Amino acid sequence: MMLVLSFLFFYWLSFHTDLSPEKEYYPLSSYVIPFMVINLIWLTLFAVFGLYGKWKNSSRFDEIISVYKTMTVGAVLFLLFSFWVTHNITLNKLPMLGYWASLVVLVGAGRLVVRSFQRRLLIKGIGLRPSVIVGSTDLIGTMIKNLVRAPALGYEVKGVITTDRGRHPQQIEGIDLLGSVKDLPSVITTHGITDILIALELKEEEEIFKLISAADSFDVDFLILPGPADVLAGRMMYNHLYGFPMIRIFAEPMPPWEKNVKKMIDVFVCLLVSIFFLPLFLIIAVAIKLDSRGPILYAQERVGYRGKLFNVYKFRSMVQDAEKHSGPVWADKKDDRITRMGEILRKLRLDELPQVFNILKGDMSLVGPRPERPFFVEQL
Repeated sequence: MMLVLSFLFFYWLSFHTDLSPEKEYYPLSSYVIPFMVINLIWLTLFAVFGLYGKWKNSSRFDEIISVYKTMTVGAVLFLLFSFWVTHNITLNKLPMLGYWASLVVLVGAGRLVVRSFQRRLLIKGIGLRPSVIVGSTDLIGTMIKNLVRAPALGYEVKGVITTDRGRHPQQIEGIDLLGSVKDLPSVITTHGITDILIALELKEEEEIFKLISAADSFDVDFLILPGPADVLAGRMMYNHLYGFPMIRIFAEPMPPWEKNVKKMIDVFVCLLVSIFFLPLFLIIAVAIKLDSRGPILYAQERVGYRGKLFNVYKFRSMVQDAEKHSGPVWADKKDDRITRMGEILRKLRLDELPQVFNILKGDMSLVGPRPERPFFVEQL
């Protein structure tokens, strides 16, 4: 709605004021298609900049800054787009400046209205995020009291996990005890936890790393009372909401817009490789068939993002059923299971080429940690 209002404002500045040098008038109906294209560009930019990601109760100021950055980048793109759009919308600086300003003000205001409405819903207990508090008994009690005083933070505490040794109370401030840190993965799965609130002191850094490691395979965010900020540098955002200071440790170190750009690069590069290297794919396939018995492609189970299992594809470089008797083992340079063609493929890294299809499927990325087999992941 705000995009529509901004465009109408831009049209009015262009043809119904003295700001534009345009002598010829064009009816609004002639701009329907350009307007739809422009809106599609805006929506794409919003997605790339992470404005459609899952919402955390962050600063409204940060929200406005995100809108401002997106609109500024988009205004530059729109300026370039206007050179060839239908009827050549005026490139006069003042209407363009007015369009950009109206976008920042109107879209920003619209977002503030929505966020204010969301906060009201949170205060009424609607849309709360399932959470668990982990830490020492005393600090857990303090955190629960703070959360009760600030319901708009949006946390629904499903239970608590204590790191204290010895006997523990069944409840802390009326919230059930769900076990110890080793039970954290099952608690996350059972209760659908999205946020883990850490109630530990600076001297307990080792415990903090233990519980972060225990939940690292899940898409959860961590929030911690200020203290070990220097230990966790690079993955934090300091929040001070309703007088309740917290440090957010993101489940992902990359902001949404970087992840989206990275994904687009993955798809673009892999499509190019698939098209231009198709003749090479066919040559390799024929060579493998002529060199040894067995399939051309080899599928092997690997551990991917968040522990998800998938089959990675490679050109077969070993004899068929190479691990039938030995079980899972890493290959070495003088491995007698490697075929003659396989040795060439491995030296040139060409056996990895079919993994472009894994990347297109979303199983893995061009740049990222090596997806290893479950057997070796368990050992590591």
